[in-house]
Amino acid sequence: MSVSITKAILHILDTSLGIPVLSENLMSFNDEMKEYTEKHIIKCYNDADLKKTKFTNEDGFFLTSVKEYLNTDDFIKFTNSVSEAFFKLSSENPDIKPCDLLFVRANVFNKDYMIILKLNYKKGYIHFTKQEESTKNIIIEQPCSLPAATQKIDEFIFVDLNSLNIFVKEKKCQVYNEPCYYISKHLLECKEEKPDKEKVKIITETTDKIIKEYYDDDMFMKSQVKNIIRENVEESLNINVEEISEKVFKDNEAKQIYNEEIKMKGIKEPEVKVNFNYANKIKTKQKLITDEGIEINIPYEILSNKEKVEFITNHDGTISIILKNIDSIVDK
Repeated sequence: MSVSITKAILHILDTSLGIPVLSENLMSFNDEMKEYTEKHIIKCYNDADLKKTKFTNEDGFFLTSVKEYLNTDDFIKFTNSVSEAFFKLSSENPDIKPCDLLFVRANVFNKDYMIILKLNYKKGYIHFTKQEESTKNIIIEQPCSLPAATQKIDEFIFVDLNSLNIFVKEKKCQVYNEPCYYISKHLLECKEEKPDKEKVKIITETTDKIIKEYYDDDMFMKSQVKNIIRENVEESLNINVEEISEKVFKDNEAKQIYNEEIKMKGIKEPEVKVNFNYANKIKTKQKLITDEGIEINIPYEILSNKEKVEFITNHDGTISIILKNIDSIVDK
C-alpha cells in the first residue's frame, strides 16, 4: 500500500460555537473511513498546488510542537495545541474558513509524515421529515458538510518527520488586515512561497506583456518562452528566469524591464523550482483558434522552430500560418 495510517484524530473548529470541540480519543476506522482518508491523502500528496517551504523560526510554536511530539510521541497533545492555535487565529480573522482539522500520522510512499487536512465546511443539503398533523418531507441546508471523497481539499500540511521538510497548500486570506498565506506566516512560521502555478503565470504574463509592447505580439517569441519553460522543467524541474531573458529578448531595454518586473512581482531568484506534481500539468502544446473557428494544436518545440512553422503578417493585416517540411499527414 502507498499509504499506511498509524493513527488519526478529528477536531472541530467551528468558530460559530465560540470554542473548539477537541476530541479526547483517536479515531477508529471502518473500511469506509479508511478509504475516505487514504484517498484524500493520496490526492493531496499529488496535488499540483502543493508547495515546499521551510521554517524561518527555529523557536516557533509549530516547529517546537513537532519536535516535542517526536520526543514524547504524545499525538493527542500535539494535535490539541495546534488546533487551539488554529482556532484562535480563525476566531480573530473571519476571512479564514471554519473547518474540522483531521490529523493523521501516516507512512506515504515509504516516508513518515504528520499530515493535517483542513476540511473546510461546505454547504450541503439533506432531507428532513417534519411530523406535525401529517408527515411532510422537506430539504434543509447543512452548513457544515465536509468534502466528499471525490472532492479536492483546499488546504493541508505535510511534515516529513525525518527531515522536517514541510509541504503546504493554502489559500491567501486577509489576516490581521493583511493579505497573506496565513498558514505559512502565522501558524507554521515558514517562508511564504507562491504556488508554482502563480510563479509560472507571472513569468508568462510578464513576457507576453513585453512581447506585445516591444515586438508587435510576436507569436514565435511567445512560443519560445513556453518552450524554454517546458524544456527547463523536463530537464531539471527548474525554470531559468535569466535564460528566458537572454534567449528571447533582443534588446537590453526589454531585458531590463523584464528582470525588474519579475523581481517586483516576487520572483527574485535566478531559477524557479517547480514540484513534480505541477510539472506534469505544464502544457506541451499551443492551441490556436482563428476567427473562423479553425483549430490547430502545435507542440511548443515545433512552434518555436521557424523551419517548421512560420507566421506571416500580410499587407492587409491578416495573418498567414505556413507549416513546413511535413513528411505525412494523418486524418483523425
